[in-house]
Amino acid sequence: MFKVEIKNLKTEAHIGIPKKERLKAQPLTVTLSFKYSIAKKNQLDNINFLKDYSAITKSLKKFIENSNYKSLERLVFECSKQMKEQFQLKEVYLSINKVAVAKRYGCESLRVSQ
Repeated sequence: MFKVEIKNLKTEAHIGIPKKERLKAQPLTVTLSFKYSIAKKNQLDNINFLKDYSAITKSLKKFIENSNYKSLERLVFECSKQMKEQFQLKEVYLSINKVAVAKRYGCESLRVSQ
């Protein structure tokens, strides 16, 4: 079993409970990790049996940037669901950090994960 981690992907989204907060895109950092297996050793160099990290990263970023959820919890849930379905990922862990909000409160991060 292999574990892949895409850590601190920079993106932005229109997110927030108050409508005013959703008017302007906010910077976010996203960490996605997942596991997958390859059945045979001779498949380790064959792209047909590997996960396409580039496609996963681009899809994740596009999904977030096109989203319009109010809460980080909902965004995390929907992103996880999308990644599992689209790329057949197992044991998905997703974490989203609201960078600007964290700075506003004087903390390093304000992160929701699942």
